[in-house]
Amino acid sequence: MITKTQPQTIGEAAVEGLLAGGVAGLVMAVYLLAAVGLSGEGPTTLLARFDGGGNGLPLAGALNHLAVSAVYGAAFSGLRHFIPFRRNDPRLSVLCGLAYGLALLGLALGVLLPAASPLHAIAPVHFGLAHVVYGLVLGWLTGRRTADDDPSQ
Repeated sequence: MITKTQPQTIGEAAVEGLLAGGVAGLVMAVYLLAAVGLSGEGPTTLLARFDGGGNGLPLAGALNHLAVSAVYGAAFSGLRHFIPFRRNDPRLSVLCGLAYGLALLGLALGVLLPAASPLHAIAPVHFGLAHVVYGLVLGWLTGRRTADDDPSQ
């Protein structure tokens, strides 16, 4: 007998988003490492740019990037939890993820990053594409739930 599962709670959505955001942040970092590596910059130099403490430590930068990615993923998943559309449509989820990634890019460039941030040294095309990658992966990961997870079906 097939039974429908209970609708996802906001807490479950947040945890799903934390995990999806961490994975999407990892994929984003891999893209950036490959892109800047082609320009001759080493991986430790890139990762050090993400060190929010200003010490230029690659490990701190990597962990900071993954933590921020996870928190933004939780926010995305939490927002999706309240949007009144078919949450189980993976195509729509990927499009929402893309829009979210671009919104994060705009927020980073317009508000969050100070003018002296070392992240401005990343080529704008790669910084932008990295956010596109993040959004697409985040949307795909959070949109993989099956129709059985949505009781409105």
